[in-house]
Amino acid sequence: MLRRPLALQKSLVLLATCLLAAASQAAERIVVLTADVAEIVVALGHGSEVVGRERVAKQPELAQAVEIGSSRSLSAEPILRLKPTLVIGSQLAMPEGIWSQLNGLGLKAVKVSAKTDGSDYAEAIRSVGKLIGTDAQAGKLAYDWQNAMRPAQPWGKRVLVTYEGKTVAGRDTPADWLIRAAGGINAAAGIDGYKPLDAEALSKLAPDIILIAEHNRAVYGGLAEFTRRADIAATPAGRNGRVYEVPVHEYFSVNLGSPAAVRKLRTLG
Repeated sequence: MLRRPLALQKSLVLLATCLLAAASQAAERIVVLTADVAEIVVALGHGSEVVGRERVAKQPELAQAVEIGSSRSLSAEPILRLKPTLVIGSQLAMPEGIWSQLNGLGLKAVKVSAKTDGSDYAEAIRSVGKLIGTDAQAGKLAYDWQNAMRPAQPWGKRVLVTYEGKTVAGRDTPADWLIRAAGGINAAAGIDGYKPLDAEALSKLAPDIILIAEHNRAVYGGLAEFTRRADIAATPAGRNGRVYEVPVHEYFSVNLGSPAAVRKLRTLG
């Protein structure tokens, strides 16, 4: 009389185990709208599930993913064509209405960060982990990242970050948060967001260090030409040879490499 219930119990346990295994192996079809989130997905070991990626996300683990365009000017059509089960990205995804548009089309589209300065990146790591089923691994990654980003001792250097020699990064931008994490002072802290400045206004900011995005070399004419500009040469940074070209991802977004970017910044002064 006991054999049949016992056999049935064993069968149910085996079935449940198989179902759990199948569920854990079911791959998502992920589209990542921003490079900062793409690197989280890769770091958590799910790069092979990414079927679509933003143009800047070029990790080897994403080689199979289709490019969907720039995060600065996204459209729904290339994303829909990939039939994703999950679309994720940060507040860097533009236009802002892309999220409601994708959700309105029946996709699961989740913005995992909301702060314009990127200071909620650790929470974004945890959110991605929850979405793709790697909560514990994401929790450790977020914890380690937060520890590495603890604000440094006051440094006192005035730092100016410019996109192409005119537009500067004010408060509530990733550059502002990274400068403060390094213990420095954002020379453009009196400005909201990103704003273009004329030569006179820029020189009055009196930065000790200037960082310019190197991918815009064709716009500002290269480092030598940029540092010869009268407004740049008049600054402490210009006079003391503290003008540097930097990769755009280092100081225009917060990402897994931000602790290294913060340490690098303190070596430049």
